Amino acid sequence: MIKNERDLWKLLKKSSAGILFDRIENWAVPGVPDLLGYNKNKIFFTLELKATIGNKVRLSPHQVSWHLRHDQRAFILVARFSDRGKKTTVAKIQHRGGLSAGGPTHFFLYKSCQIMDLVARGLKTEPIVGGLSIDEIIKFLSGLGAKAPSP
Repeated sequence: MIKNERDLWKLLKKSSAGILFDRIENWAVPGVPDLLGYNKNKIFFTLELKATIGNKVRLSPHQVSWHLRHDQRAFILVARFSDRGKKTTVAKIQHRGGLSAGGPTHFFLYKSCQIMDLVARGLKTEPIVGGLSIDEIIKFLSGLGAKAPSP
């Protein structure tokens, strides 16, 4: 079960065979995302990792600023994990039929350009990819830069 960003990092590392991730431990430049990714299509991208219990996604002003300035190939991955001891109001996602408090971990991927909506509305913001499995998010990130097949 995902309980924090470290657990999310471990799951990504284990689940993403088609993507090379480098963890960025940077205290000198606040706001820089947690991961630098490189996929099989030779595309670099950044990924900010967040873990939360409820709807709210905590982002520092430095993280918000960074994402506002870097809106191409920069993403925020949020893992919402259950906390059976607390009641939480959770975003309802149409394609999944809604989420319930105390349920399993759910994953949400957002583009950098959604950062202000994510700060204001949290997980009520519609993700570009989301669900019960990290696999769909890995599939999306692996496909960045892929050429569309010719008709």
